[in-house]
Amino acid sequence: MQVTQRIETYLKVQKVPYRLLTHPPTDTLEEAAAAAGVELRQLVRAVMLEDDAGLVMAILPADYMVDFTVLNRLLGRTLQPARRERLAAVFPDCEPRSVPPLAEPYGLGAVMDEQIALMPTVCFEPGSHAHLVCMEGALFTWLQQDAQRGVFSHPSQALASRSIHTFTMPAAAGGNGLKKLHPAENLAQRQHSLQGLPPLSDSSRRLLQLRNRPKPTLAELMDIVTPDTVLATQLLNYTRTAYHGYRGKAETLHEAITGVLGLDTALHMALGLSVARTLRTPVDGPLGLHSYWQHTVRAAALTEALGTLLPAANRPRPGLAYLAGLLHDIGFLALGHRFKAEFFLLNKVIAANPEVPATLLEKRVIGVEHTQLGSWTLEHWALPPELIITAREHHNEYYRGEHATLANLVLLAEHLLKRTHFSDAAAAEPPPAIYTALGLDKARVGELTARVLEQGAAGLDDMARALAG
Repeated sequence: MQVTQRIETYLKVQKVPYRLLTHPPTDTLEEAAAAAGVELRQLVRAVMLEDDAGLVMAILPADYMVDFTVLNRLLGRTLQPARRERLAAVFPDCEPRSVPPLAEPYGLGAVMDEQIALMPTVCFEPGSHAHLVCMEGALFTWLQQDAQRGVFSHPSQALASRSIHTFTMPAAAGGNGLKKLHPAENLAQRQHSLQGLPPLSDSSRRLLQLRNRPKPTLAELMDIVTPDTVLATQLLNYTRTAYHGYRGKAETLHEAITGVLGLDTALHMALGLSVARTLRTPVDGPLGLHSYWQHTVRAAALTEALGTLLPAANRPRPGLAYLAGLLHDIGFLALGHRFKAEFFLLNKVIAANPEVPATLLEKRVIGVEHTQLGSWTLEHWALPPELIITAREHHNEYYRGEHATLANLVLLAEHLLKRTHFSDAAAAEPPPAIYTALGLDKARVGELTARVLEQGAAGLDDMARALAG
């Protein structure tokens, strides 16, 4: 895809000259600027927002962030980041996460930050991650003549400071929302001390004890899982995903375990699903439960499948790769459970800036990483050390220490998921060193990924919806 037909026709009708720059596909506007040989400060972007009155396109410099309180005050609205599924319907001709900052061709209202009127040259993605459209800044501003104008964004460099004047909650959160923020060092200390963290449920404790025993039995697992109807249903749903290749249809939990999963895999899956339900966070947004489970059930399935490509001597214990994939991002749940103001702020910033890696934003916004929070949480619950290390190191492509295979498998899955689903990986292309470290063939990994994510999509979606409640 180059310029979408709608954008191309619009610019032709408006008689606006422009240059089309082609570059290798990229994941962020910063990468696009570097690949196309232009400066990031020449790029603008669109942030799609919504409330009960409908959608609004906010247009701002690429290296700026939206101040929701100022914008809502300017427009007299209660805008929030728009849901991704709604955007897919509004921009069917655009690649995911590439919204052209031109509202009129899509019949939308817009608001433009005044900073753009000062830019001599403007470049933007025309619905493609492999192209930039560049034109005179005055012409781009002329195209926005029907948009409202105002100053409602701040340079992203301001993220380095947690100023209450720079970071403001959406109006719906109330005017005192940021006063509840903890200083970054206090947040880390309080989470590390695990004040207020809930204990594991009785089912989770029993599953963990059973997992740590040398010879767990089917009867013992059934005794724990059968009374938990939600957990039993999830195990059944998982066996029905197409990529398992099971010819029949498991009708009972006993059949699912003995005929499809196997005891060890079923035990690890049950433990992960049970542990993750201990923490509750808000439902909406890129870090909310809906997105969290959509991501983690895919990460778990893909991590498990990738593990089967490893040499037999290096393969994780059956089900352990799935468990690691399911719990690797539990730090986000811990953040939402323990520090609601920080979670709310980070959730909104990530939603408004999907092209910026979440790992970068969290360090600048809240001063602590979910990898730290996750490893402390799992350590507090006395989960196996390989899970603690995976939670801590799954974004570290250079980690080669104890249990590195599991951490590297999850890192690989995270990057592969970036192509089609929300992921906090920095890029869709996995680091080449990871393939080497794991001894995996890139082509075989690509084939397996397509099979897991395409053939198993319906079952994984059902699982995610049920777990999100």
